[in-house]
Amino acid sequence: MAGLDRCAGLEREGSGEESSERLPAVELPCLNEARTVDASRLAGPAVVNLWASWCGPCRKEMPMLAEAASRNPDIRFVGINTQDRPEAAADFLARTGVTYPQLVDVDGVVLADTRVPGLPVTLALDADGTVLDRVIGEASSEELARLLDSLTGPE
Repeated sequence: MAGLDRCAGLEREGSGEESSERLPAVELPCLNEARTVDASRLAGPAVVNLWASWCGPCRKEMPMLAEAASRNPDIRFVGINTQDRPEAAADFLARTGVTYPQLVDVDGVVLADTRVPGLPVTLALDADGTVLDRVIGEASSEELARLLDSLTGPE
């Protein structure tokens, strides 16, 4: 899919370690290339957004996330399209202008691991992939600022 950043470089070196503070060790395919990424090895600092094209609050917050990604080049943004059709996700992303890398989790493994009953979920991961903070449901600009601050410290 044209327009999306590639998934190369998303993973930390070394093996992913199972930990309740990290994402699960599951290989997720990239939406726009023939590559998989181990979710437990996602390198931070990162904002990880679990979303679906059929999720109204997900669709509503996506432009704000895209804008934040462009304003914060030192923080990696990664989408995890969850329990969705990749074609529908690609179409939605193309229409909204989102360019940060997207992984596909058709079975909802990552969402189940977060023990949150629905979408969206937005996570802040430190350099080691530890989840520092999360927003459950549609993120407000204040909540997104809090996640970013947890990764960079207040300016």
